Amino acid sequence: MRRLTLLAVALTLIACDRSKPELEKTLAQVQQISAEKDTLLKEVTATSQFIAEINTEIAKVRNANTGKPTNVQPGDVADNSTPSQRRAVVLDKVKELSARMNATEGRLAASRKRVVEMAGNDSSMKVQLAAYDSTIASFRTIMDNQKAEIANLTTQVNSLTSENTQLKTDNVQLVSDKTQLTGEKDQLTTERNTVYYVVGTKEELLKRHIIEQTGGMLGLGKTQVPARELNPADFTTIDKTKVAEIPFPKANTPYKIVTRQAAAALESTPDEHGRIMGSIKIKDPDTFWAASKYLIVIEQ
Repeated sequence: MRRLTLLAVALTLIACDRSKPELEKTLAQVQQISAEKDTLLKEVTATSQFIAEINTEIAKVRNANTGKPTNVQPGDVADNSTPSQRRAVVLDKVKELSARMNATEGRLAASRKRVVEMAGNDSSMKVQLAAYDSTIASFRTIMDNQKAEIANLTTQVNSLTSENTQLKTDNVQLVSDKTQLTGEKDQLTTERNTVYYVVGTKEELLKRHIIEQTGGMLGLGKTQVPARELNPADFTTIDKTKVAEIPFPKANTPYKIVTRQAAAALESTPDEHGRIMGSIKIKDPDTFWAASKYLIVIEQ
């Protein structure tokens, strides 16, 4: 296309019966104008490509923030770097893009000024100047669109910063929630495994209001049962998953369980009167403590 333009100008100049020096000067000017257009076109095209690359990198950073696959290649912005570092790199590229845009605008104005100076009052060059102005107008339209895209890129980077701030807040909340849930779980586990026992004589336990007596006549034949209201402070606290044996104060004295624990869960079953010697040895804690977490043992 450039060759056709140069040829057309040359033919025009020949038709105008110009001298050879004038013709050579004009051809040189036309070539310079064409070179100016080519240079500006390359800059505008490079800027468009740069914008596309930044858009791709912003998408990668956003995906990295949300945990989506990023298809990161070695050397990319998002390769082995934190989201904050990635955003900083992208923001620097947007700033570089703005600087390049400003420089291109300056070169555009300077280029047109040079073409005007070359054209002077030459009527044949006026045609070239008009065509060049049309090209510049197209470039300005493209550059205006690029400016709008740059503004949009800046907005997107700022949005990434806001998204990351929200992600950090959400992460802190998740950690807090996890800690709270872990604490609640541990507390529930502790409460579930905590049981209480007391071993004593009938008189001691009656005095401390741990047991009551029911039934019988004239003070005889009464049965000892747990009090209606039991205070954990009156008992020894243990973890049923860690304590499998409860020793008695007197090894050779029989004792009897008056609470509702399952005797079948013991290693040795009580005698026909429900009495046990030496200690209580538990083989199945969950079954033994299922009916009551309070164990009351009375010396017989």
